[in-house]
Amino acid sequence: MREHKVVVLGGMGSGKSTLVRSIADGARVVDTDVANSDRQGADKASTTVALDYADIDLPNGDRLRLYGTPGQQRFDFLWPILLQGARGAVLLLDARQPAAAADLAGYLQVLQGQGEGLALVVGVTHLDLAPSAALEEWAGVARLDGMPLPLVPVDARERDQGLLLMDVLMSQMEAHDLVAAHG
Repeated sequence: MREHKVVVLGGMGSGKSTLVRSIADGARVVDTDVANSDRQGADKASTTVALDYADIDLPNGDRLRLYGTPGQQRFDFLWPILLQGARGAVLLLDARQPAAAADLAGYLQVLQGQGEGLALVVGVTHLDLAPSAALEEWAGVARLDGMPLPLVPVDARERDQGLLLMDVLMSQMEAHDLVAAHG
């Protein structure tokens, strides 16, 4: 049995908690949601202040340990802590945000220093509410160490879409393992 630690990052309201819950599908999820007092994200009734966590047994016998980070900038000190020992990360990009490209670049800058072994995929959420989403622009920004990253549209509420996102990430993790093994 192998364990896969995966961290889900993204801005407030991008769907991190929702993604963790939908992928867990009945498995116990630990969350630290509290009433939202941020004026910036006032359209949300609750918000994560520490982390979301789900421990999921995969059909092949492996275990997925899924961690969702808080999206508010004041909790950004937690991101590197949660990323320690992670094999992969999902970065959720909220298509509704006017500064989505800058948000993406900022998260990638944080992830830049997390080591070569970290596989990464970008999930684009809320596309149904952003008819003029700049997917091509975001694809141009979605690069780490000069390599393009998968940019995957996802509805975090839909388990099948979340699982597809995890499949893409697992493929990235396997590719990283192969590169590391053959140096």
